[in-house]
Amino acid sequence: MVKAEMILKVVMAPLEWHVGFVDNYIKLLPDSDATEFQKVLDMKGLKRNDQNALLEIFRNTKTQPTVPLAETSNMAVRVSLSSPEHESSRIKKLEKLIKKRL
Repeated sequence: MVKAEMILKVVMAPLEWHVGFVDNYIKLLPDSDATEFQKVLDMKGLKRNDQNALLEIFRNTKTQPTVPLAETSNMAVRVSLSSPEHESSRIKKLEKLIKKRL
């Protein structure tokens, strides 16, 4: 029942940003494959051109290794620490990260 609910969430979600839609799909259904994603796109009623673009993004996203959030935030801090001229942007990034975790 949980998987059906997740599929419904994906089908009913607005398609404003392709990468965001694919990321949301992967978060909700992490163990799915390209054929299942294709079926969800069919249920959503998308045109073939849009489906092909989304499938390409899906395949690229699935093949890229994922880096945990903690590691990405540490990398961002290390990069920004090496360039002092970006100190204000670094503070803004840290504030956003803190707000997200609260």
